[in-house]
Amino acid sequence: MKKTSLFSKSLILMILLFIGSAPIMAQISEGEPYSRTIRTGNRPGSGDWGIFIGPSFSEIEQMFDYGISWRGLPLVNVKYYLKDNLELRCGIQASKLTYNTNGYYWEDEFNTEYNNKTSESLFRLSPGIARHFSPTNILDVYVGATLPFGLSTDKYINRINGKGNGTSERSSFEIGVGAYIGLQCFVADLPVAIGLEYGLSAVKYFGQKYKNVITDEDGVEQTYYTEEPDYGWSTQYSELKRSKGELGADVRFTISYFFK
Repeated sequence: MKKTSLFSKSLILMILLFIGSAPIMAQISEGEPYSRTIRTGNRPGSGDWGIFIGPSFSEIEQMFDYGISWRGLPLVNVKYYLKDNLELRCGIQASKLTYNTNGYYWEDEFNTEYNNKTSESLFRLSPGIARHFSPTNILDVYVGATLPFGLSTDKYINRINGKGNGTSERSSFEIGVGAYIGLQCFVADLPVAIGLEYGLSAVKYFGQKYKNVITDEDGVEQTYYTEEPDYGWSTQYSELKRSKGELGADVRFTISYFFK
């Protein structure tokens, strides 16, 4: 219910902002020509670049749900105005987390050496395009689409001296499509804009399974698959295909800086 309420409020806010911008848009055909270079108080035009930040609510929620730190936010978000009213954009998200644990534990009156290595990584690209409708230096209304795709990997290695070792790893490819409508306001005499985007997206995740290889003290290997990392109680499959799909709405607040 909280998610529904949040998206509903955001959608109502977007509608109110659009209604408020209607008088400005109605004057477009009668307005004076505007500058198409980045100056104080001016909007970007053909050939201009922009850097923007704006994590969506779903990205922030994902970080809390999966324990991802702020390193999981998009590393780079750039815009390029191919034309005065046509914008290309791309977000690059990359992160990697590793743990390495070495030690001994007491078992049967002997110290047994134990080693554990954990590696989790993510790389994602989100190219997109947007069509702008209002040429004013105050408000900018636009619609756009995006095609996010990427790869995430997890690998867990356990080694116990004299008792063999085991690995559990997953490599998942994801691809999706999204559409959004946005509104941004240019701030005072700065080449800066703040905005709000509301959109729908669908994402498919492939390879949602873990391959486990266990090697005993005699060097004999056993391979099986699980739905989650195997900690000794997961259901083991000789073969497994597993994927996941998500469909939902999202809201993103953005801050953009423009330059030549």
